[in-house]
Amino acid sequence: MMPSPLALWIRSTAIATIVTVLLLAALIVGAEEIPALKDWLKVTFYHHWLGKGVLALGTFAFFSIIFRLKRDTPRLSAFIIAEAVAVILSVCMIAGFFLLHTLKIV
Repeated sequence: MMPSPLALWIRSTAIATIVTVLLLAALIVGAEEIPALKDWLKVTFYHHWLGKGVLALGTFAFFSIIFRLKRDTPRLSAFIIAEAVAVILSVCMIAGFFLLHTLKIV
C-alpha cells in the first residue's frame, strides 16, 4: 500500500525539523564559544543571526525535500515524538548555555 502524500510530507518535515533545531542550537552555542565561527557567519551573511537563519532555512528545505522522496511507510507517531524531544533538547541546550553564561560558569 502506498503511503499518503500528506503522511510523507509530515514525516519529511518532522525529520527536517529535528535536524534543523539541533543544528540551530549547535550554531547558537558554538558561535558564542568559537569566535571564528561567529566571525565567519558575520562575514558570509552580514550578521551572525542572519547566517544562522539562512543555514537553518536551507537545512530545513534540503531535508524536507530529501526525505519526501523516500517512499517507505512512515510511522508518524514515532517521528512526531522524536521531533518534540529534539525541540525540547534544543531549548534546554540554548537556555542552559545562556544560564551558565549569565552565572559566569561558562
